[in-house]
Amino acid sequence: MRLVKTHGSLNEIFAADAAPSSWASDAELREFVRRVCDGDAWTGGSDGIYLFDASAPVTQAWFFNPDGSSAEFCGNGMRGLGRLLLDLRGTEAEVVASGGRSYTVRRAASTPEGVRQVLLELPQVAFAAPPPAPFADFTAVTVPNPHVIAVVAEYREPDLIEAGKRAAEVFPGGANVSFLLPLTPPAPLVPEVFVRTFERGAGLTPSCGSGVVASRAVYSRVTGLDPQRRLVVRNAGGVAAAWLRVRGGDWFPVLEGNATVAYRAETDPSGRQTAGIEYAADENAAYAALDERNTTFLKSNGVVTAHR
Repeated sequence: MRLVKTHGSLNEIFAADAAPSSWASDAELREFVRRVCDGDAWTGGSDGIYLFDASAPVTQAWFFNPDGSSAEFCGNGMRGLGRLLLDLRGTEAEVVASGGRSYTVRRAASTPEGVRQVLLELPQVAFAAPPPAPFADFTAVTVPNPHVIAVVAEYREPDLIEAGKRAAEVFPGGANVSFLLPLTPPAPLVPEVFVRTFERGAGLTPSCGSGVVASRAVYSRVTGLDPQRRLVVRNAGGVAAAWLRVRGGDWFPVLEGNATVAYRAETDPSGRQTAGIEYAADENAAYAALDERNTTFLKSNGVVTAHR
């Protein structure tokens, strides 16, 4: 089985051309997921895996967190999977079905460093009722993963970790927890923010794609920023941009960012490596240059994370 490690803002997600039915039981599937995502078993591990079936025009995909649990979808993983499908079929756009919803991935211009980028179009965001304590100051939104997001005046990573762990106790299905720190006021031509997410089933990751678009929606909800304006969203692992298409008063997020191949390998259904790893040296080098610029920017703005 071909296994490709991709990343969006260093949120590393595997993609494997196989359906869940390829395993004899859910237990065997979840053990496979845990094994390939384990950094001790595989080089660097990953923050999750997309299984996919591209035999039909609309690709079917299933996302699993590194602990073996399933999720509706993964924004950064969808960027990587979509890029692989665009390359496989030589198309300009691809539609992927995941978690009962459809997502469109389109080619986008590469960065000056040569980093491949895609546009990911997501279903409508939905704001929920104010969450209970201790999340009363957060805004709840689904994209479709459930998120609770707080706009903060200062980023403190220990506070985010504590809130992320509490979310598993407060929300029956769990929730992703994000802190959003404005880096510039809304007035500049392209305002910028920093977002860090504690993901259910994964914990802190360098970036969270659904966290980026959820935060984009919350930022307009809280500040009144035109939802259609481009917002640069910086993470510990990279930089992306997001905006919202407005249709009949509803908001539909668009996420633009890198879709980088880290390496390709082979595995069997047990999750054991069956061939050598083929690194994408040029892509990794291009992204390293982009990442260095982002890191310098965050440090100059006093943003400190465990990732950096």
